Amino acid sequence: MEETPGGTIRPSRLGRWTRWAWLITTFVLGATLLANGWINRTRIRDSASALTRGQGEDLLGHLRGDLRGVPLDSLPLDSLLEQYGEGGLRWVGVFGGNEGMIADAGEALGPRALTTPDGRRLSPDRIFEVGGRYRAAEVLGSGPGGGRRGGGRPPGPSPDSAQGGRGRRGGQPDGGRPPLLVIEYEPVTARQLARQADDAFLLSAIVTALLLGVALAFWRLSVRHEQAQRQFEQQRRLGMLGEMSAVLAHEIRNPLASLKGNAQLLAERLTVDGPDKRKAERIVQEAQRLESLTTDLLDFARSGPIDVRAASPRELLESSIQEVEPEGFVVSLDGVPAEWPLDAKRVRQALTNVLRNAYQASPAGQRPEVAVGEEADGLVFSVRDFGPGISQGDEKRIFSPFFTTRTTGTGLGLAVAQRVVEMHEGSIAASNHPAGGAVFRLTFPRR
Repeated sequence: MEETPGGTIRPSRLGRWTRWAWLITTFVLGATLLANGWINRTRIRDSASALTRGQGEDLLGHLRGDLRGVPLDSLPLDSLLEQYGEGGLRWVGVFGGNEGMIADAGEALGPRALTTPDGRRLSPDRIFEVGGRYRAAEVLGSGPGGGRRGGGRPPGPSPDSAQGGRGRRGGQPDGGRPPLLVIEYEPVTARQLARQADDAFLLSAIVTALLLGVALAFWRLSVRHEQAQRQFEQQRRLGMLGEMSAVLAHEIRNPLASLKGNAQLLAERLTVDGPDKRKAERIVQEAQRLESLTTDLLDFARSGPIDVRAASPRELLESSIQEVEPEGFVVSLDGVPAEWPLDAKRVRQALTNVLRNAYQASPAGQRPEVAVGEEADGLVFSVRDFGPGISQGDEKRIFSPFFTTRTTGTGLGLAVAQRVVEMHEGSIAASNHPAGGAVFRLTFPRR
C-alpha cells in the first residue's frame, strides 16, 4: 500500500503491475491455445477431404477387382455391398454404355443416373457429395483394357440378356463403351477425424474460457483484497488517531476550563472598554474555540457501539436545524417515513455537522436546501449548499480528519459525520450540483 501526499492510501504500483501481468499472460496463453486448436482443426479437415477421396478410390479399386471377369447378368452386388459396408459403402450400381442402369444394390440418396446434381456427366475423375454421402465412378473393365483407363469391350453376355444383382433391369451396354461402376459411400474415417478435430477445438475453447475466468476471478479477488487492506489500514490509522485525540482532549480540557473561567472573570471585572478588556475577551474566544476542538476530538474518538432504536427522521432533522439556524434552511419532507432504526443521538450529531458546514458555505441570503425521504437504498438525507462547490479530487478528501478549506474550523465535522454513517453500515457522498454548490447525501440502510 502507498500513501499519497494528501494522506489517501492506495494500492502499490507493484500490486497493480502484477495483476495486469497475470491478466495479460493468461489472455495470451488462452489466445495461443485457441489459435492452435483452430489451426489443427483446419488442417485435419483438409486431411479429411483427401482421406474421403482416397476412401472412394480404394472402394472402387476393390470392387473393380472383385467384379473382374464376372458376367454382367450375374453381378454379386448385394454380397459386395455387405462385404464393404463397414468400409462405408452404401450403394453400388453398374451402368451400361448407353447410360442405362444394368444392376444396383443398396439405397441410393442420389439419382440412379450418370449425372451430377448440376447436370454434368459423371466421370471417373469427378467425386461429388449427395445427401451426406459421396458418389464416385470407375470404368468396369477386365484384362488389359480394364481399370480407370480401360476402353475395351467388357466380357459377358449380349446386352439383351444383362440383369442386375437384385433382378432390376435397366439399360444395356452398347458395343462401343465399357460399363461404368458407380458407388455411394460415407466417409466414416474422415468424419471421425473431423469430429475429433471439432472436439479438440471445443476443448481448447473451454480451457481458454476457464483460464480467462480464473484470471478475472483472481483480478476481482486481488482488487477486493487490496480494498480490504486499504480499509483495514484506514481504520487502524483512524483508531490510533482517535485514541491520541481522546488522550489529548482529556488532558487539555481541564486546564482549558480553568483558563476560560479565569479569563471570563477578568473580562467581567474590566468594566472600562479598553485594550485590557479586549485582550481578556480575546482569551475567552480562543478558549472557546479550543473547547470546541476538544469536543470534536472526543466525538471523533468515540468508538462505542451504537444504540439503534426506532427514531423519527423528521424530528431528527428539525432538531438538527434548530441547533444550527432555525430559519436558515429550505426543508422538504416528502416521502419521509414515520420511523427508522437509528442511533438518534449520533445521527443528530452527524446531521448537525453537515448542516453547519452547508450553512457556513452558503452566501448570505441563500438558504441551503435540505430533504429527507425513503429511496431504494434506504433513508436518505440530502443537503445542498450554494457555496463554491468542491474542488476536483477533493470529493473524498473532505471527509479526512482535519481536512478543511476554511481558515476557521477543526476539519473534524465531516469526518465525524462519515464515521457515524458508516457505523450504521450506510454511506455518505459529496458531489457538485450542476447549478452550483455542493450536495451531501447521507444514506442509512434499514437494519
